[in-house]
Amino acid sequence: MILSQLGNIDIYLLDQLLKGRITTDMRILDAGCGSGRNAQYFVKNNFEIWGIDKQAEAIDYVQDQIQAWNPHYDPSRFQVADLKTIPFPDAHFDFIISSAVLHFSENRAQFMELLKEHFRVLRPQGIFWCRMTTKHTLEAHAQHLYDDIYALADGSTRYLLDLALLEEIRNQYQLEFLDLFKTVNVSNLRTMAVVVLIKD
Repeated sequence: MILSQLGNIDIYLLDQLLKGRITTDMRILDAGCGSGRNAQYFVKNNFEIWGIDKQAEAIDYVQDQIQAWNPHYDPSRFQVADLKTIPFPDAHFDFIISSAVLHFSENRAQFMELLKEHFRVLRPQGIFWCRMTTKHTLEAHAQHLYDDIYALADGSTRYLLDLALLEEIRNQYQLEFLDLFKTVNVSNLRTMAVVVLIKD
């Protein structure tokens, strides 16, 4: 693996690569890809990756970047779409990336709706990799606004993942932890959890 090709990939996603859990024969979805920081390595190395984001300017930027990353790669694999209606068939992907996206959910109902759509397009034995804010270790240091929405000490407002709800989700969708649940707490200002689940 050439370090210069990694770009600004999330270190916990890099961990999945190093563990051999993402391979070139897998279909990957970067759900809420933004500027493509997690897609760069995969595009450069001809992985089967697709990306969606509801912000047209983000997709325009990624499509422009693809020309520099890999001029033989099809930029139309990255398209404008809403996570509420992911434009792919059931059980289409082997690996789904959700990086710092789901904590923008407006409430628990929307969070559950978005998760259902992610799991719809994930095949059996597929992997769901997610990073988002969580209540774990942070709830006492944040201001509860409503539902699972909190004002954090870093000035942001986020949906916080509830561990009890996560257990319900695992049971409902027949998911198992592929890695132990982990949360990084940054001076009680915010947290970022890493959730890696495999679909039975």
